Amino acid sequence: MTVEQNEVKNWLNRAFYADKKVSALESLVKQLRERAQSVSVCYECNDTGKSSSTKNGVENAYMRLVDTEMKLCNQIIELLDIIDEIRDAISKLNDNDLETVMIHRYLLFHTVEETAELLNYSVRATQYKCTKAIKKLCTLLHGIAL
Repeated sequence: MTVEQNEVKNWLNRAFYADKKVSALESLVKQLRERAQSVSVCYECNDTGKSSSTKNGVENAYMRLVDTEMKLCNQIIELLDIIDEIRDAISKLNDNDLETVMIHRYLLFHTVEETAELLNYSVRATQYKCTKAIKKLCTLLHGIAL
């Protein structure tokens, strides 16, 4: 593959890595939610009616949870933007066969083998179609900052 083809391939793979990051943040939010629910309130530290963030574990736990949930929402928005960009680029191929292969590979994150099986192609034919699509995308995306 040429340098330009590798750049296009890396550009297409952004959705995969963004999806993995979203999944990791979802797991973290779940873990933080469980921890926040298991923390007990420190009533003896709050006898003045004011919350002390340094002594109230429940409040701290929920603040961390909210912060992480906000990061998760931002990452999901970023992932959706990346998916839209990639989907738009794939649709410019104007070849249903190539588009289908590329959707399976770069938006559904199937391996070449899984894509071949799902589409009833040989692995070699699937690899050829991916390479052909990437070459075509190099031409279509030429000049766009990847």
